[in-house]
Amino acid sequence: MDEKNTNIPQTPDAADSTPDEDIGAFLDSVSGEGSADDFLNQLYADSFKDLTSDFDSLLKEYQSIDPDDLTGQHPASEEKAEPVQEMEDIYSYSDREEAETHRKFSESVQQAMEAEQAEAERAEAQADAFNLSIDMLDDSQADFAQAVEQAAAPEQAQHTQIYSAGAVREAAKDKPQQGRPQQSRPQQGRPQQNRPQQNRPQQGKPQNGKKPAKANAQKQKKNGSKRSLFPQKNDSTFEIFRKVLFLVSLVVVVVCIGIIGNTYLLQPYLEKGRAGRISDLLKNDDVSDEASFRAAYGNTSLPTGMRYDLAKFYAENNDFYGYLEIPGTGVSTPVVQGKDNKEYLRKNFFGETTKYGCPFLNVKNTYAALDDNTSIFGHNMEYDDLVFGELEKYREIEGFRKAPVIHLETMYADYTFKIYAVFLSDSAGDSTGWFFDYIFTQLKDDAERKEYIAELDQRKLYSTGVDILPTDKLLTLSTCAYDFSTERLVVVGRLVREGELATVDVSKAVKNNNPRFPDKYYQRKGIANPYANAPKWIPNA
Repeated sequence: MDEKNTNIPQTPDAADSTPDEDIGAFLDSVSGEGSADDFLNQLYADSFKDLTSDFDSLLKEYQSIDPDDLTGQHPASEEKAEPVQEMEDIYSYSDREEAETHRKFSESVQQAMEAEQAEAERAEAQADAFNLSIDMLDDSQADFAQAVEQAAAPEQAQHTQIYSAGAVREAAKDKPQQGRPQQSRPQQGRPQQNRPQQNRPQQGKPQNGKKPAKANAQKQKKNGSKRSLFPQKNDSTFEIFRKVLFLVSLVVVVVCIGIIGNTYLLQPYLEKGRAGRISDLLKNDDVSDEASFRAAYGNTSLPTGMRYDLAKFYAENNDFYGYLEIPGTGVSTPVVQGKDNKEYLRKNFFGETTKYGCPFLNVKNTYAALDDNTSIFGHNMEYDDLVFGELEKYREIEGFRKAPVIHLETMYADYTFKIYAVFLSDSAGDSTGWFFDYIFTQLKDDAERKEYIAELDQRKLYSTGVDILPTDKLLTLSTCAYDFSTERLVVVGRLVREGELATVDVSKAVKNNNPRFPDKYYQRKGIANPYANAPKWIPNA
């Protein structure tokens, strides 16, 4: 020291004195009374008391820190604590070994406190991560997977910062306490429902370089809705069966919708369009002789003796036979004759494929003249009146009364027929294999013709009042009926005789109370067939 303490008396000759005598004299001069031992004991007691006081202050400061606050905000001390003197200064006149023991003890206590604080903060970070996982589980199934991952490794997923006790104390000294929401601990076994909003990831902002959870959830929901329609590798057997059944049902529904649309909308529309083309062709009167026909159709050859007024139909389709029309109904159609009786079942007059086909002449009938019986076949679709559909009206007397005659114009002549009988038949025959043959072309004599007229009289649904002779030419129209699959509705007309009026007195029509039906009709009704033992007529037998 540069200056001497004025309180310490200077001895005249310090070198002549012993060390103990000098120390004793020095202590006596400072204390004024008592021994040197008393002074050292007092100094040691005071130093230990100060050390204990500093330790208690440090402990109180640690206890005042809120372990839930990771921001470092906590109440500041009323006044700054005086820095603790270094151990070397306090115990400069005491036992150094004992001072070192106390110093190591203090450091161990501080390390234990810091370890406890770090453990508490880790536990809180795990609880926060679990709460965040529950929130994400509420949002979507995709967030649930992310929440499980975060809950399994909260420190890595959330990057929770662990503060040391020293850092917390320094923050407490520099920053005033700020209010924070009171956070309650989740009950054991139950996730807490109310959590601070700060723990939720902000919507629309990526967390740790990842897309927002809500966007991921929406994307996964969209993808999941697509995948959920089809069996997945991890689906249960029942789930796979359910999905396959659903897909099969969906295909069946789509196919049924397509069939229904085609049957009830598209095909009728196309058939009406075909009928319009036929009507336009029928109205074309430009061809009346050979010259006009050649001018319109060039070198097209016509059969010998063919009329030119219908040659336009022949030029369109060389299978053309004639034009059939029933006044009082919508039946107005060209008739063709194919190479067999199947060709025009699914082909119209213009050669286009259609389920309505085109009315066609029995392939066994003569093309240029009338046979004893001329048969024409056409479709009846049950659900509409196209082609031969309106023949269904002849099941009742009123249908006949509105349309009692049939016109047939061929390439060689015009014919008118009066309707004589309407009956039902079975194209497949009865249980014995017998089929009532109403599509014959010729009969061998008048006696056989009378037999056939008797068969018609048994079967006709009503008497039309029209007479018939064995020599009359017959026209038979045959179409489908729907009491059973092979049922046929048959309309038979006889040719108007030369000099006879082409009119019918429909007032003479009378219902037949006991017509002869096909055998299957009685089977369906569950009644005995009264004609079971009747003779089975076969033409040209």
